[in-house]
Amino acid sequence: MTKQFKYASEYSIGMYLGSYQFLQQTELEEFAKHQKVFNDNNPCNIYFILKRPRLSLDKNYIKVTNDFIELKYYIHIEDKKLEKYIKMSKLQEYNNINIVTEYPYNTFELIFNKSEKSYFKLSALVDDIQQYIYDEEPKLDYEVLYIGQAFGQDGKRTAIDRLGSHSTLQKIYSEAMQRNPDSEIWLLLGNFMEQTFGVMSGQVKIPKENEEEDLNRFTNFMNRNTSNFTDKQKINFTEAALIQMYLPKYNKEYKGTFPSQNHSSYDECYKLGVNGIVIETDTSNWRRWLFTEHLPRRKKGEMGIPFWQHAEFHFVNEDDRYKMFNNEYL
Repeated sequence: MTKQFKYASEYSIGMYLGSYQFLQQTELEEFAKHQKVFNDNNPCNIYFILKRPRLSLDKNYIKVTNDFIELKYYIHIEDKKLEKYIKMSKLQEYNNINIVTEYPYNTFELIFNKSEKSYFKLSALVDDIQQYIYDEEPKLDYEVLYIGQAFGQDGKRTAIDRLGSHSTLQKIYSEAMQRNPDSEIWLLLGNFMEQTFGVMSGQVKIPKENEEEDLNRFTNFMNRNTSNFTDKQKINFTEAALIQMYLPKYNKEYKGTFPSQNHSSYDECYKLGVNGIVIETDTSNWRRWLFTEHLPRRKKGEMGIPFWQHAEFHFVNEDDRYKMFNNEYL
């Protein structure tokens, strides 16, 4: 006997990383003053606290040719220093080029002909060059330590505002200095965008008395004017899904409990009859993986989209409704 379900149509929410910015805490203030990544219609309200190996410049090495300037730097892995080189295009003909840097050698100046100066942050320069030459350096991928949100009562408070004096961030910095002096703490500020999608399956049998309701609920949900979630709940279930997806070591709430019908912070998902949620982070523009022990980066050569992580969660059980991401019913 063919099993009957309550509805033949289902719909889900997709939340994907749109605009984003990697930076360090010391850069937050200047970033907030001059940034053009986020705005009122595209707010920064999800943030990641990240860790990756520390970089330092070799202050005694510089190679200058007619076409480029070559510098040497180190990736710190525990008590080892991995030697790496980067090349910068030489745009003008200079007879004399020198490096000026101070401990911990993560920023430097190039002095041209003893007068002209250019300032660089080593990590930013390495990231920019690797994007330009389409290179990969797995050792400089980002381990996710914590995921959080910043959402004020009026909906205007952003992660940029909150992180300036964030207690968890300060705790992670303190512990990182003690336990991982070879690492640096980074931030990813992001805006997650919504996508709504649904499916109607002719393979699913439903009671005849449910047919009109099934069509109406599907039509209403696919109309964004009648189906919008509150922004607060949208950010709540995005944060919860991300935490369950990555299981970062410093997060406690939502671990192992998402999704739950008893959690009021995203109960609209159940009230509105949402089948499930897809959560995605795609950092391919930066050519860096986000990863944890629970959700490792994909190894080179493995099938899949590089630098893309995702997870699927259902708000329904199969007693009366099919799970939308179970291909058996599609």
